[in-house]
Amino acid sequence: MENNWIVAKFGGSSVRDAQAMLRCCQIIENNPKIKVVVISATQNTTNQLETVSKTAQVGDGMGLELVVNEIINKHIYIARELFTSPAVLLELEVLCGELKALGALILKDRLCSPATMDELNSLGERMSSLLFADLLRLRIPKKIVQLLDARKIIKTNSDFQKAEPQIELIAKNCESQILPTINDETLFVTQGFIGSDSEDCTTTLGREGSDYSATLIGEGVSASLVQIWTDVTGIASCDPRLVDEVKFIKTISYDEATALASLGAKVLFPSTLLPTKRKNIPVFVGSSLYPDRGGTLITQEHDCAFSLKAISLLENKDGAFVSFVGTHIDKKNDLKNILLSYLGADCFQFTKVNIHSITFKIDQSKLEKSLAIKKAHLALSKFI
Repeated sequence: MENNWIVAKFGGSSVRDAQAMLRCCQIIENNPKIKVVVISATQNTTNQLETVSKTAQVGDGMGLELVVNEIINKHIYIARELFTSPAVLLELEVLCGELKALGALILKDRLCSPATMDELNSLGERMSSLLFADLLRLRIPKKIVQLLDARKIIKTNSDFQKAEPQIELIAKNCESQILPTINDETLFVTQGFIGSDSEDCTTTLGREGSDYSATLIGEGVSASLVQIWTDVTGIASCDPRLVDEVKFIKTISYDEATALASLGAKVLFPSTLLPTKRKNIPVFVGSSLYPDRGGTLITQEHDCAFSLKAISLLENKDGAFVSFVGTHIDKKNDLKNILLSYLGADCFQFTKVNIHSITFKIDQSKLEKSLAIKKAHLALSKFI
């Protein structure tokens, strides 16, 4: 049964500092339907935690101390700006101690196993969610804010650093630990990205897995909507860092959005939409910086006729590829040649086509990648 409540996920750029966290808090204050909040690590913290591992493994004690202190000081500074309660400051101190201990252990052994790396990586989300939950208690005193350890909800296999969620167990945990106490007064805060296996060892879902955490919980509680708040106003016709004057897409299907993610677009983690598609739960992608500007709604619905909506760039060992994503693409007569006439057949090579995408390989000996993307977006503009 679908319920009239929302799971809202806030990415690292949305909780990067105290001011950003306050903006996210305002979004939650303005929408009483939000019942579960999923928090990423603060921006760049996961990268810093990987640096902890790297410096410790090569025996660089000074480098290790430097990056550990950077992480600790960043979170202490945010806590002070948010007037974090003394009790939560003590909990933060415990997590900082855990960070130091893990760094020291890796330095001693000159080794960081995948399991240890997941334990280390979990600290980013655990620190940020701890501070964010306390902020919500301060800002919305009428709410009962419960900080949930995602490792008690998101059960996975033991494939550390890229763990597979155990869907039935997650559903049971949501049913027993979240659903019984969801009401107008309760607000849950939990972590993205992290889970645990059958032995309660910490696991992670892979980089950028916080979106996946949110949709898994959305599926588990049968939410009416999952919101993914980031630093861009929805899904764009191309990565705004690559092309000027992109257009933001108002609506897109699960399959089109998944195709974009699989073909290199950075807005969503490729597995994100699987849980919401299973239960037909819409997903909204918007900007926590400008929440009033709207965003992109991802649903089951497809366009009835041929359409192109966006392009993506994928780079791998075989080269650089541009894909045009939409629907009924395989039914459009002569689309390959039409696009090549815009792109330049001497600079692009047709690769493959299916219902949701058509892909071309860039000949980088004849055309720079940045110019190739701009040409592809210009070609896209003929169709949107």
